[in-house]
Amino acid sequence: MKTFALAAAGAAMLFAGAAQSADQVEYQIAFQSSWTAQSHPLDYPSNAHHSGIVGTAHNHGYSLFADAATATPGLEALAERGAHSPLDAEINQAIAKGAAIALFESGPLFGPPGTLTATFTTDDAHPFVSAVAMIAPSPDWFTGIDNLPLKHDDEWVETVTVTLFAWDAGTDSGTTYADADADTMPRQNVRLVAGQHFFDDGGLKPVGTATVTRLHKQASN
Repeated sequence: MKTFALAAAGAAMLFAGAAQSADQVEYQIAFQSSWTAQSHPLDYPSNAHHSGIVGTAHNHGYSLFADAATATPGLEALAERGAHSPLDAEINQAIAKGAAIALFESGPLFGPPGTLTATFTTDDAHPFVSAVAMIAPSPDWFTGIDNLPLKHDDEWVETVTVTLFAWDAGTDSGTTYADADADTMPRQNVRLVAGQHFFDDGGLKPVGTATVTRLHKQASN
């Protein structure tokens, strides 16, 4: 089984068995990609893959991306080329300012389906998690989660699962996976991908699920 992890528009969130708050907690994020030729047959690329995850745990004031917001240079590079830089530098700047606590990354996933994972540590001051990964090849499409809360009723969530969808960074005007680079001028805002590649008669087609699970250290003897 291959391994990858992450992305989503706030869909089906499942909270299970919250636990008591602690000074620091450790989580694993796991994205199971379901973006395949069978699920998304229109123009599906022969070299389909996802970039590695780039993400962070942070406070309520920080955002990695948001619907109708403008993509940062880091998100543009991730969505268009799968590059972790300068998004990692943007996250490290947020960490230096106290808005975020952890940068986490993973390697890519070639030939979905599969799962990609990363671990991170957070605390009471940074109870949200955001992460993104490119849908590749593509003009500027990515998947991710933004401002996913890890506390519920002041307790750390044990497990939360979200459905992942395809987002358009608004920086390239291509309309299918292998289109040549065509910078969008002026750039548009981040939005769900509007083309038929991720729609059917039932509406939006997800590209996977992301599950964030709390890790518990085993007591030593």
